[in-house]
Amino acid sequence: MPGLSVVKWVGTAASAALALGVTRAGTAGGAMPPDGPLGLWRPDPDHPVGWAVLALLGLTALVLAFLQLYRQASTLSVRDVAVVAVCWAAPMLLAPPILSLDVWSYLAQGTMVHTGVNPYVYGPSLLGPGSILDSVSPVWRDTPAPYGPLMLGMLEVVAHFSAAHLSVAALLLRAVVVVAVVAMAVLVVRMSPVDERPVALALVAANPLVVIHLIGGAHLDALLAVLAAVTISCVRRRWYAAAALAAAIAFSIKLPGILLVGYLLAHLVRQRVPVPRIVGAAATLGAVALGCALLVPDGFGWIGAMDVPGMVRIYWAPASIVGGFIYLVTGASLPFTDALALARSVVSAVGAIAIAALLWRAGAEPSWRRAGALVGAALLTLAVSGPVMHAWYAVWGGVLLAALGGATFRKWALVLGAALCFSAVPDHLGGTVWSVLAVPLCLTIVVGDAVRTVVPPRVTRWVLDSTAA
Repeated sequence: MPGLSVVKWVGTAASAALALGVTRAGTAGGAMPPDGPLGLWRPDPDHPVGWAVLALLGLTALVLAFLQLYRQASTLSVRDVAVVAVCWAAPMLLAPPILSLDVWSYLAQGTMVHTGVNPYVYGPSLLGPGSILDSVSPVWRDTPAPYGPLMLGMLEVVAHFSAAHLSVAALLLRAVVVVAVVAMAVLVVRMSPVDERPVALALVAANPLVVIHLIGGAHLDALLAVLAAVTISCVRRRWYAAAALAAAIAFSIKLPGILLVGYLLAHLVRQRVPVPRIVGAAATLGAVALGCALLVPDGFGWIGAMDVPGMVRIYWAPASIVGGFIYLVTGASLPFTDALALARSVVSAVGAIAIAALLWRAGAEPSWRRAGALVGAALLTLAVSGPVMHAWYAVWGGVLLAALGGATFRKWALVLGAALCFSAVPDHLGGTVWSVLAVPLCLTIVVGDAVRTVVPPRVTRWVLDSTAA
């Protein structure tokens, strides 16, 4: 078994290879992000596939290093794991936002608010030609913003202070995410049992989903994960007004925050909290939600844009898999678009029922640890049952589950996380022999190693002996 030092530096080199490969490969599909400070983000138009392959190899090596770290984590200290996480995240800090163009949509919507255009009615194309619009994916140039008013207010501030310098704005957003990830790490350590802290921290701070998609991709979903942990911590101490504040802020950033509101209300009702405290918490929820809505024009207009994420098809999302199954079962007599719409409705309905049950049970749970794990499961259910699912959605509830979910969950989370890391690969691999052969091969290697971590050694030996016989 390689030592911690080997794991640390292999992961760091893999992270650097991933960041460099994605940067030099560039993007495809019509978007033109900025060249970055001193031109460091400028792609290499002559060898995009080669750089994309380097990124794929870096991704694979990073996930394998993470799996090895997890296997060693129980023998390490919190400081050891934290140092590894910092080393792995470092190469991402100066890279452009990787494997997603969402950051450029964030900045376009913040610029719209700053210039007086309602992003809940119009798409970024109303900004007109220029570097801001050029950086946005063509898919989202004519769609309204599905984000809450507080998030748009934050994006307006970033647009103002960056003075239309896109690379500066992207680095500012990444700084926000880094602060959120540090807060996640601190909260996970504080919430976990003492003997489980290194393992829980590894699952959060060193997790490739966090390193690549939160820090590397600069996704503000990190804020939701932090606020989920804060809400549970406040309810634990019966600081209901503070929990209401955190839940309302989460809801005003992105829709999944509504689950934190639902949990708090279920707890207040099922734990028979005194009426004055219920009224105080409810008043805080209402006041914060209303106050955030006043930050931007048409502050509740984002509710009408909730169908925007579903405009794209993520074929590996559970709803899409069910849609494909319906399409095949009906013998293609039902158009795939209709089959997908039906599947999304069914999966969403099942997910909504499961979420309601989890939150209602969490509200009555006397153990704050089990309650937090149930809320984490509800957030993960929302991520899985939505019309689309991106890898970073798993972090919404993953932080709570890493801290409070128990050993069995943590092991299977490795398999899910390892697979999700390959849900986003460099654009230039698409349509090449690398996407047909190399990506499935790397995915198989990584998931196989993750399953080896989960399955007890005696079972693995039995399978191998049976196969040999």
